[in-house]
Amino acid sequence: MSYEHFGVFLRELRESRNLTREQLAKDICTPKQIYRIEKGDFEPSLYLLNQLSIKFNMDLNEYFKMYFSVNTIIGFEGIQALNNAIAKGDMGLIKSLAEKYEKHKDFKKGENLQHIYYAKAICAAFEENYTSSLNHCLKGIMIENPSFTLDSIRKSTYSNVGLSIISCMGLDYISLNREDIGLKILFDLLYTLENYVLSSPYPMYQASQFSKKIYQNTLNNLSYQLLNEEKYEKAEELIEKGIDFSIQENSLRFLPGLFFMKFKLLYKQGYFEKAKEIYAQMRCLYTITKQTMVLEEMDNSIKEDYPEIFKDTGTDTNTDN
Repeated sequence: MSYEHFGVFLRELRESRNLTREQLAKDICTPKQIYRIEKGDFEPSLYLLNQLSIKFNMDLNEYFKMYFSVNTIIGFEGIQALNNAIAKGDMGLIKSLAEKYEKHKDFKKGENLQHIYYAKAICAAFEENYTSSLNHCLKGIMIENPSFTLDSIRKSTYSNVGLSIISCMGLDYISLNREDIGLKILFDLLYTLENYVLSSPYPMYQASQFSKKIYQNTLNNLSYQLLNEEKYEKAEELIEKGIDFSIQENSLRFLPGLFFMKFKLLYKQGYFEKAKEIYAQMRCLYTITKQTMVLEEMDNSIKEDYPEIFKDTGTDTNTDN
């Protein structure tokens, strides 16, 4: 059967279970929110959708996606093209694709429109227009969760593009020298990933490869910032967590960067011999993952930036590690 919007489906499902709006909303949300969803005035957050799924004992995500996403060939091809351009870091292509697809009727709402805002946010950040990037991020995340605030990140779960948008917001704030807000956003994102995605209390939801990659990326971004702020203990904790997770998942994409982070951490604390060992392992990882350009850039700067590891000292300056 075809439904005008998701709320019609939800109302029919609720009535089939002989539930009032008050009964359905109990311990989840307000009856008014259920009423607004059923009327089509409001789209549920993914967190609310998860809670409703548990109450009905059925996965509502797939039903919701039929209405939240515009599932057409143009929509599918557009999102795929944008994601491929983002993965390559081709800013010119990202910008042209966003300009092309935002004019199409299939990208006027839902997850498709979110991808347009995310693409614009990335391009603005690349041009160092971080305020504009934040504005695009906010518009994108509020499509998914209209009640979103910086203080409510831990209270919801998000789509893949939603997770990406929140990550972008955190990096934007850091780039605007608001490290306190940026770090809070990234730590809240880490909490969401660990508690709602990677080890979800809801058995019906499985972590995707994308969410695992964004988890690694979040650990990488957090450890980088903490390292710069000389918060070595917390940086080390996140670096080791990232390395362990990457090895456990057999996911090598961020592993060389995490080893580089560990190398810098050891070097800054004066553990030059141990840093030298990690440097050798790091070079192997960059070679294995075929990141030859990164390896070449690193080799060109490493002697100048980290000269102590090339000295035959025989022992670490610091021996307490």
